Order: sequence, then C-alpha cells, then structure tokens
Amino acid sequence: MWVAATVIFIIVTSIFIGRIAKLIGALRGYSNEQQRKLFWGFAFAGPWISGFIIFVLGPAIASLYYSFTEYKIGDPIEWIGIENYRILVNGEGAHGRRFIQALYNSFYYALIGVPLQILAALGMAVLLNRNLPGMRGFRMVFYLPVILAGSPAAILGWRYMLNSNGGFVNETLKSGAETFFFLDWFYKGFIFSVESFNGFYAGIVRGNPVGALKFTLPAMIGILVVVPLLGEWDESKKVWARRSIEIVGTIILAMTLPKALVNMPSDVTWTFVAGIFVLLFILLNVMESKWLMAKSWAVIALIFGALSAGLTVDSGALGNSDTQQYLFSILVISLPIAASLIGTWTTTKRNIFIVVMATFITLVAIRTIPHNFQVDNIISYLTFGSTIQDHTDIAYLTDVYPTELMSSLWIFGLVVLTALAVIGTVAYPQLQRGIIVGMLIFFLLFGLGSLLDGRTYFNNFATIAESNDTPNYHFALFRTASDALPDDDRVPLWITSELWSKPAIILILMWSSGTGMLIFLAALKGVPGTLYEAASMDGANQFQQFFRITVPMISPAIFYNMVIGVIAALQTFEVVYVMQGTQGAVNVDSYSSAAYFLFVRTFRQLSIGQGAAASWLLALIIIVLTIFQFRYSRWVNYEA
Repeated sequence: MWVAATVIFIIVTSIFIGRIAKLIGALRGYSNEQQRKLFWGFAFAGPWISGFIIFVLGPAIASLYYSFTEYKIGDPIEWIGIENYRILVNGEGAHGRRFIQALYNSFYYALIGVPLQILAALGMAVLLNRNLPGMRGFRMVFYLPVILAGSPAAILGWRYMLNSNGGFVNETLKSGAETFFFLDWFYKGFIFSVESFNGFYAGIVRGNPVGALKFTLPAMIGILVVVPLLGEWDESKKVWARRSIEIVGTIILAMTLPKALVNMPSDVTWTFVAGIFVLLFILLNVMESKWLMAKSWAVIALIFGALSAGLTVDSGALGNSDTQQYLFSILVISLPIAASLIGTWTTTKRNIFIVVMATFITLVAIRTIPHNFQVDNIISYLTFGSTIQDHTDIAYLTDVYPTELMSSLWIFGLVVLTALAVIGTVAYPQLQRGIIVGMLIFFLLFGLGSLLDGRTYFNNFATIAESNDTPNYHFALFRTASDALPDDDRVPLWITSELWSKPAIILILMWSSGTGMLIFLAALKGVPGTLYEAASMDGANQFQQFFRITVPMISPAIFYNMVIGVIAALQTFEVVYVMQGTQGAVNVDSYSSAAYFLFVRTFRQLSIGQGAAASWLLALIIIVLTIFQFRYSRWVNYEA
C-alpha cells in the first residue's frame, strides 16, 4: 500500500510541477511547442524537485524556524528570537564556550589540515604520474584509504597505530631518529614545534590575554600588503592595493558584524564602521566598472540592515535611547547605500560618496579616539619600549592592562588607509613612494615592538608565579611545551594529550587524500609535454619547471581541492565521532568540530533549537568562505 501510494504521489506531483512550469511559460508568452517542452521537461524532473522540496528545502526551513526557538523533544516550542545565536556567538555558558572552541578546532583543521592534504595529494600524484611497471597497482593502493576513510574499523586501527606506548607511528618515528642523527634533530624539532604552536593556540581558544601580541598580526598583514607595492608602479600593483582593501575590510567586518547582529542594540560606532567599508567596496567596484558586484554589496548591506533593525525591534526595547540611536544609525547608513542603486554613476555622484565616507570616518574618529587611542603606546612600540605600567600585579596584567590597550582594529584600519593613500597618489610618484616606504618602516617597527612587549607581558606572569611560588596558568600548555627541547624519551602523545589531538585528526585526514590525488593526476596528464621540452631547451631545471609550468597549469585542480577541502574540514565529523569513543582519549572538547558539536547538542542533548542555530552559523561560515575563495581566485589559470 505504501509503495503504491508513493508511486501515485510521485506521478501526481510530477504532473503538477509540469503544469506549473507550463503555466509560467504561457504567462511569459511562450509558444505552444515551448510550453509542451516545459511541461514534459519539468514533469520528468518532478521526482527530484519534489524530493528536494520535501527532504532538503522543507527541513532547512523548519530548522531555520527552530533556531529561533527553545525546543526540546517532548516540550512545547517557545519563540525566543535570536537568543540561541547570541549565546553561541558570544560564547556564553558552557554550551557557548564549547561551540566557540569547536569553531576554533574546525578553523584549525581548515587552516592547517587543508594545505597539508593538498601537499600530500599533489606529492602522491607527482609520484604516480610516471610510466613504470605496476603503476596501476600503486594507484589502487594510494586510493584505497578513500574507500576505508569513513570506516570505524579503519579509524580504530589508526587509534592503535597512534598509541603513545608501542604504537606503529611512534615506533617508526623513534627508530628513524635513533638510526640517523639528523632525523633525531628533525624529530625533536617536530615535537617542539607542534607542541609549542598547539599550546599557544589552546591558550587563545581559552581566552588567555595576549597583551601587545594582538597588534603583531595586523602589523604583519600591513607588511604583506605594502611590500608588493615597492618598485615601479604598474596595473598589477593597483589591483593588489584594491584587493588588499577588500580583504582587510572583510576581516574587519567579520570581526565586528557577527556580535553586532546578535547584540541588539550594538555599538553605534561599529554600525558606521560597517557602513564605511560597504561604501568603500561599492566605490572600488564602480571604479573598476563592476556594476553587478557594486549592486550586490549594496543589496546585501541593505538586507543586513533591515535584518538588524527587525531583530532590534523584536527585542522590545524601543523606549531605550541606545536602541533609538542604533536604529537611527542604520537609517543614516542605509540612505547612501540605497542611493548607489539609483541612477547612473557620474563624477559628481562619486565625489558625493567620497564626502559621505569622509564624514562617517570623521564621526567614528570623534567617537573612538579619546577612548581607545594612545599615542604614547604607539611611540613605545616604535622605539621598542614597554607599555606595561605594573609588572608585579597579576590583577593589573589580567584585568586592567588589556582594557588600556587600543583596539587592534585601528591597525587593520591603518592598513586600509595606507592602500587607499597609495592608490590616491598615483599622480605624485615621489609622495606615493614616500608613503610606501614610510608605512613599511612603521609596520616593521610596530610589529617588532609589539612582539617584544608581548614577550615581556608573558614573562611577567612567569616571574610573578615564581616569586609567589604559585602555578602559572597564563598559556600554561605553551610554557610547558616551549620551556626546553624534548628529551630522548619524548614521543608524540597523539591520543592522550591536548597538544596532539588535533594533529592526530589531521594525520588521519591526510591519509585519505586519494580523491585529491586523482584530481591532481588528471590535471598533470593534461599538461602538454612540449612545455617541458621547451623549458629544458631554455635551461630550466626540474624545480623551475615545476613552479613555472606545472603549478600554473594545474592551478584549477589546486583551487578545486582547496575549496572542497575547506568545506570538508569545516564539516569534519566521522573521525571525531569515532575517536571520542576510544578508551583513554583526551577530552573531546580539544578536537570537537562544529559539526560534532551540533550533532551532540541536537541528537544527544535534544536541544533542537540551539543545534539548529549552530548548523545555520556553520552553513553561513562555509558560504562566506567559499564566496571569499572564488572572489580572490585570479591566480587560477583556466587557459589550459
């Protein structure tokens, strides 16, 4: 009966979908022949379309609704607005902190694991791209892990191989180190590097204050932006400057908008900051005649503003003056953004936009400079001095000193202003060269000064702990790992240490890089041999041929593996699910992924609402990162 009902349902829905398509064709003025083709085409596609609506689109819409509710199976559904998102984004409570740590772990798998997987896949492909006897058998062996990768038995096998006491991996590494003295130094350096990096990463995840080190990263980004601008000015440098503005601006928006959206009302200052960058992105795309991209930025910004205003109104605090100021700021920002969609762009309209942006920048500076900007701090970093006033008070170092430092967003903003100044002074080469060299020196000195002051900050915690004979909890794992080089008996604690849990997951994922290997192998087969012959005749060695011919020609395969790898890394689940159940494993929070968190929250703890919110946050992150990768994929060569 159920089979018959299913068949009848498929037939009826397919005919219905076909008739809808035919009706739309008639309304658009299609001929009878075209309408007939539409009917049969959509009727035959009807089973897939109805299945997509029932099993994909329907559950997605339901989960979006549940994400705004307090819903546990067996309890009534209660609408709570954005409370689930606010808890997760702000990391409030035990579940909020676990979600933030799971996100950090997922980013770790993407930022560290994906490049290693690409290198492993490319290395295997290069080895297998040879006409040697038995090569098909080797290809099968290299691809076999892909088939076994999701198998619990294979993952459990890895669990035993990664055992710190007698495991195959550690025994192999140790025997190699004992046989060759240079491998011994490499082995110890590997342990030291991994444990130090992961100890520092764990400290950041736990929210330990980093002091002046928070300025080192934006200063390094400033160096990376300015260095390519040195030398004779050409079109490629202009493109680099504009891309740098977009990338750094996107980083600032990513740092500010998520919390602004879930904390209604948010600080008015960051509303204007967001508006400044949206207007800047619109203007840059207009200058490059990319009208569709400019309109896309405007539409997305207006949708975001409407969503923010709606959520603020839904919070029910309209009588609050902060709420009224926030809604007014959204209106003020939305007006010039909406105006960009009206009419054509002229020189007058562009100049008006620049004046509006300058007004907003002045307003932001007036609101923030008196509170967050200390000139003496900048001078201290440029002269390699310290900004720490009290080196002996743990309460000052933990609670007071971090609040006295200016926001790192100022340095990111300075990078953007530098790129804008370089673009705006094209007609004055001497001034442009002075700006580039001056800002390069500034970022070098500022980055080194903040790094040294950050080191002083870290040492203060150790000095206080030693003088008081108390434990030093500030980046404790990092200090333990970096105090000294490992001794001869030290082995990686893949399963039982927080310092090695994430590398263990990445090692298992690298083992199953066979799919990427096949894609690279197909790309390598498509590189014309005549290019290598011509390069050899010109005197190019193997190294030069690989980076000047092979890599550019297989760049589409690299880009594909990178996009798919990032998506897969952010959705890591099976390995974590199996590993968390093994006896003696480290705390699951140290390697739990965002996908595993939402599984536990939804299907084990039955918090459907918060699990749905986590799934939508993860989906949004994946979409944004994918768009970001496609946006900046000019390095990909599709001419092959």
